[in-house]
Amino acid sequence: MTTAPDAPGPFLFSDDPAAYRAEGALVVRIPAKAKGKEKLLSVLAAKLRFPSYFGHNWDALEECLRDLSWLGDQPRVVIVHEAFPFSPAGEALAIYQGILADAVAVHRERGTSPLLEVVFPNPPFDSAPRKG
Repeated sequence: MTTAPDAPGPFLFSDDPAAYRAEGALVVRIPAKAKGKEKLLSVLAAKLRFPSYFGHNWDALEECLRDLSWLGDQPRVVIVHEAFPFSPAGEALAIYQGILADAVAVHRERGTSPLLEVVFPNPPFDSAPRKG
C-alpha cells in the first residue's frame, strides 16, 4: 500500500516499494543494494540518463534533478527506492532527501513536464528532511 501525507509532501511512502507501479511514467527503481553516495549517484545517473557532464556529487545531482529536460516529453518521473540508501544516523540521508524534496517542489511549481515523484519504503524513523 502506498500512502501520501495529508498535505502534499515531497515523498510517497509504500509498504512494498518493489510493487509500486505508475502507469505512463518513467519509473526509476533504486535497488536496496544501492547503498552509499557513490553507488546511489551512479544508479541515478544511469537510469535517468544524466548528461555526460554530470559530476557525481550532490550539487550536480541537484542540478540534474531540477532539469530533466533531456528526458523529452516524459510526463512523469518516479524514483522508487526499495530501501533507504543511507543510515538515518548520518547526514547523507538528510542531504539526499533535501535535494529530492527541493527538486520535487521545483517541478510542482513550474507545472511543466516531467512531474517528479519520489517513493520510499515506510520509514522506521522520522523521514522528514532535516536541515543542517
